[in-house]
Amino acid sequence: MNQAAIFYRATREFILPVSRQDLFIRLTAARSDIRECRVIFWKRNQTDAASVRFSDMKVAYRDAVHDDFRTVISFPEPVHYIKYYFELIDFAGDIRFLSENGLSDEKPADGFFEFLYVNTADVFSVPEWAKGIIYYQIFPDRFYRSQNAPESSRLVHWNSFPEQDNYFGGDLRGIIEKFDYLKELGAECIYLTPIFKAEFNHKYATTDYFTVDPAFGTLTDLQDLVKLAHSNGIKIILDGVFNHVGRSFPQFSDLLDRGKNSSYKEWFYPSDFPLTSNPLNYECVGDYPYMPKLRTAHPDVRNFILSVMIYWIEQTGIDGWRLDVADEMEMSTLQTIRTVLKEKYPDILLLGETWGDAFRLVGNGDQMDSAMNYLFRNAVLDWIAKGKIRATDFDRRINQLLSKYNDLTNSVMYNLIGSHDTARFLSEAGENKNKLKLAAAFQMTFCGSPAVYYGDEIGMSGENDPGCRAGMIWDQESQDRDLFRWYRCFIELRKAHPALRKGTFRSNFCNDEKNIYGFIRQTSDEALFVLMNNSENCSEIILPVPDREAEYRELFSSMIHRPEPLQDGITFYNQEIAEYQGQLSIPIDAYSVQIYKKEK
Repeated sequence: MNQAAIFYRATREFILPVSRQDLFIRLTAARSDIRECRVIFWKRNQTDAASVRFSDMKVAYRDAVHDDFRTVISFPEPVHYIKYYFELIDFAGDIRFLSENGLSDEKPADGFFEFLYVNTADVFSVPEWAKGIIYYQIFPDRFYRSQNAPESSRLVHWNSFPEQDNYFGGDLRGIIEKFDYLKELGAECIYLTPIFKAEFNHKYATTDYFTVDPAFGTLTDLQDLVKLAHSNGIKIILDGVFNHVGRSFPQFSDLLDRGKNSSYKEWFYPSDFPLTSNPLNYECVGDYPYMPKLRTAHPDVRNFILSVMIYWIEQTGIDGWRLDVADEMEMSTLQTIRTVLKEKYPDILLLGETWGDAFRLVGNGDQMDSAMNYLFRNAVLDWIAKGKIRATDFDRRINQLLSKYNDLTNSVMYNLIGSHDTARFLSEAGENKNKLKLAAAFQMTFCGSPAVYYGDEIGMSGENDPGCRAGMIWDQESQDRDLFRWYRCFIELRKAHPALRKGTFRSNFCNDEKNIYGFIRQTSDEALFVLMNNSENCSEIILPVPDREAEYRELFSSMIHRPEPLQDGITFYNQEIAEYQGQLSIPIDAYSVQIYKKEK
């Protein structure tokens, strides 16, 4: 037994209340080292043998070096005064016990872990509607210019090459006019990049947080868009840029004018007066002089941010906020935002931007509900778009990613393959649309919330900013309608099968030579097997499946070369491999996806 690799601490990373009666528990160990792991627990005032319970912990995720064991233990009353320890058995049959005193050969008599109490505010929850929801991200200036939009000399032709300082004229009314397109695609939640009065076409340099930018419309336009979305069962989240402001933000203008005599000098981070951009003597996001950083921990700034967020929820009924560069904001401010908003609006979604490990934002359940999952994007890029890694390494990275967060958080992570801040996936994939199809299929069949960046679904390409921010293509003859149908097909599959939306994830096939990857999505009522061939070769594989006698039918197949679909009800060979009792022989085409459903 690799005792040095066994790790547990009684912190929210490893034990987290997911209701007042339920505790999520996890423990990590060396990969393939522990055969059985269970948590033994009881109330501290009930020490008789009949009151001692246990829960078997299963390996939820397995990366290159670790196994992540997880379980949820439940109680008939609010959890309080629970003592517990762990029993671990390796594949040689050796048994160790883990308590607060460490590992031991004997069952511990004292030094137990203890969980004292679940207060109401301790419970981590996420909005039910956000679990597995399908996002569609819109960059408003580039989506659609409404029919009655006012003419402006600064607007360029819609098909112009995007530049960092040109304007296309997309607006909120344009989104309303193209709403049938969003319904046809199957989007479930629209994420709008900033729409408040701001400098530059991207609107990330806010000057007035309480006004819709005139280039996009009015408060009424936003209200109408939210009403239309809600009447069609679609959610709306707005972009909150609260880490920094534009130079024309009134409080910063006052600091520019009055220097050390400004009553707002504590709102920012000046190092000297008067303020100058060259040399730069005040702190900015990304060191860009035109976006001064707010001191978000200052009580007045914190109250201002909350007032903005509450104002737009009250005025429009939006369903959530995406917080720009949330990982640069004060943790205490994010905690306050969560406490205040969740008390008033329990179903509001808080989504934070980060480009790395999001544990700081979501790990303890006291800040964001979800985060932009750029680590997901990186793994998909490296395996599918760029071919830098093979199937096994991709699997290890995906399992490592899932192991970073609790299961509730994984169910709402914003899984993107591109955004307004990245090159489009099709460009990253060398314009290979088969690879884009694979990436989209993985998004839609993976756990969490897939996010579509406007235009990816009809084959738009473009390098990083500004190339990725071109005007949406509306001429259907110029759209890739086959790709659109692919996206819509997988969105419909996701909606039709709870296992794809909320089921557990477990990989069960990796073949580096053929570059094929397979995994299982499962609920108590449904099990789906997804296979992806990320190569230009057709192959025949043997897929391990749990049940020897069950039958599987082909639910979906992207056929490229194979003329006939497989027959329903393929039975297994009577061989056992590893944890599986059955095998399924499957031909799979180049750059294709197949999904099999386990029949009851």
